[in-house]
Amino acid sequence: MKKSVRINRKYLLIPICAEKETKTVSFSVSEGKAFEFQIPVSGDEEGFYAFHYYAPLNVEKYAGKKMLVEGDVPEGFLDALCLSDSVPQICQSHPLIHFTADTGWINDPNGLLYQDGTYHLYYQHNPFDTRWENMCWGHAVSTDLLHWERKGTILYPNEDGTVYSGSGIVNEKGLLGLDCEAQIYFYTCAGNKSEWSRGKTFTQRIAYSTDGGETLQRMEGAAVRQLAEENRDPKVYWHEESGAYYMVLYLRENDFAVLRSKDLKNWKRSQTLTLDKAWECPDLRRLPVEGGGEKWVFYSADGYYFTGEFDGFEFKPDGTRRKLWKTEIPYAAQTVWGTQDVILIPWLRMQNKNKLYTGAMGLPRKLSLVRREEGYRIRLTPTESFLQARSAVHSSVGEGKVFCMSQRDGALEICIHMDRPGDFSVSLYGTPISYAADCGRLAVGEQVCSIGKNLNDFSLLADGEILEASAQNGLVLAVLELPADRKRGNVTVEVSQRAAVDIYRID
Repeated sequence: MKKSVRINRKYLLIPICAEKETKTVSFSVSEGKAFEFQIPVSGDEEGFYAFHYYAPLNVEKYAGKKMLVEGDVPEGFLDALCLSDSVPQICQSHPLIHFTADTGWINDPNGLLYQDGTYHLYYQHNPFDTRWENMCWGHAVSTDLLHWERKGTILYPNEDGTVYSGSGIVNEKGLLGLDCEAQIYFYTCAGNKSEWSRGKTFTQRIAYSTDGGETLQRMEGAAVRQLAEENRDPKVYWHEESGAYYMVLYLRENDFAVLRSKDLKNWKRSQTLTLDKAWECPDLRRLPVEGGGEKWVFYSADGYYFTGEFDGFEFKPDGTRRKLWKTEIPYAAQTVWGTQDVILIPWLRMQNKNKLYTGAMGLPRKLSLVRREEGYRIRLTPTESFLQARSAVHSSVGEGKVFCMSQRDGALEICIHMDRPGDFSVSLYGTPISYAADCGRLAVGEQVCSIGKNLNDFSLLADGEILEASAQNGLVLAVLELPADRKRGNVTVEVSQRAAVDIYRID
């Protein structure tokens, strides 16, 4: 089936039947194919075409042209296509301070940077389903890392491949023929991951923005040609001491590469290293050590991290592998370019049952290293903007059941500091949460995880379906999923001994 559409609006709205069988749908103009996606469609051939939501496809660059839409789709799908200058809003609940897409699937954060008072969050996005596919880059901005404005899809797949993960910097050295204020993004072009790019390879490419991130333009050719079959996830930073940019890149299995460049265009591999159990989405940053000094840290998507030394050419790990998180929901975290503190944002692998979006971003946290007998450990603490956004709703010191309240919509943080490590239990809008100090188990509803024995200084941050539980002032962090749409009701806290309990609302 096919249909011709005259483009006279910003968006072509595509009807989405979430989680149905997908069909290849192509969008062509006189010059050739403009887009191609795997889109879930209903098998209904007759009558009214029922669908869950409209996905906006930005077609403004093709204004005035005819676009041919074709695929093995029912006539009802083509009839439901329409043009609009705005994106239809859908009434559904979202977390307040954890970023989610309006609709569709998200995964890895990409291209995180800070410039002129604005944080830019790009992310892996499938606008056309609540499952992984059609990898694009979405975009959102914030002034406080808590409240995000969705800006829409900014990079779509093309004939060279889909758009996998990458990183961003500001062009401070005026390279690539661009001014010093330009934003430069490195991303993986995943060839052979779509019918359109059949036979192409995985390459690392460059996009840039000269309008503050509103639009991205692709540069021709590859910055780094294929080094391994699915090499991906370039993370780029400047290394002052050696006077060059470095890129860390995932190769295969537990192998990574370090590459160097003076001009951001020509890259040479300086190291191939293998890190035990580490896998994809690498990041290599120098972190401050509490009490003085700095240390280099290499970490990967699954939260494994290694401290060591880096001279701009090679990273030499100390030999100890540790993990950032106690649960498997956080993944593929990336640090933000351009901030004084080293700030980390992970993807949260949420299920989001009965929602038209899947996945969320974790609370941004700043990183520091703590010297311990067993070696260095990363501490993850909330940013200053989070602390400033809190409004105290309760503070008490005592033993037993210390608080009961009715909470309006919004994010809630419960802080528990016991005189010495002990047990506690919380009823959060009907969901039981408990910690047993002697065995180190945290239970949230039917979920149980081991977070460590005899912990203290707990923070329980609840936002929609997300619970971030930290202890030991950020040395321990676990993320769990709360029941859907339980955002208000009674909250009680009971402790086994004398404790200070502080409760905050975050709006």
